[in-house]
Amino acid sequence: MPAHTGSAPAVSLQGRAATGRYAYRAKAPRPEASDHAEHAKLAYALGVHRQLLSHAQSAIRTLTAARNELIAQAIEDGLTIATVSAVTGENMKSVRTIALAYDDLHPGGVPRSAHVAALKQKSEELRAAEQHRHRITERREALIVMALRNQVCDDLELASLTGLTPDHIRRSTRGIARPA
Repeated sequence: MPAHTGSAPAVSLQGRAATGRYAYRAKAPRPEASDHAEHAKLAYALGVHRQLLSHAQSAIRTLTAARNELIAQAIEDGLTIATVSAVTGENMKSVRTIALAYDDLHPGGVPRSAHVAALKQKSEELRAAEQHRHRITERREALIVMALRNQVCDDLELASLTGLTPDHIRRSTRGIARPA
């Protein structure tokens, strides 16, 4: 018989901790390797889409700020609000609001055609960035639907992977058939 050192054995033969504390021994089914691999792929894809969406939104903010500055400078240099509205696709109230936000501009002396060309180019870049963001959002929604249909993730885990709220996940996937 081994010498007694004064400390109790860690686990008794019945599976209980010798100290009297409860030891969790759930027999919950472990996910199989294929389920785990599918979960890992989905989590990675959602993480990538979250990053891409963040970059796209940052690009849109930058392009919007640059376009707004061009709008304000064009108005300051004498272009009409109607012309700027037609070139950019913004409504006249928005153009007026943008122009009034930049009160420290001075006339730049740039010709009208240069303003129109710059506004067209910046507006096209902004529309392209918004379309890119829309495509990323559509792919993310498709991944969410796939995860719910295949029961790879639940609403809470999807919310944490996408940066959305669980309520948003539930609302956006309301009509989707989920296996019971």
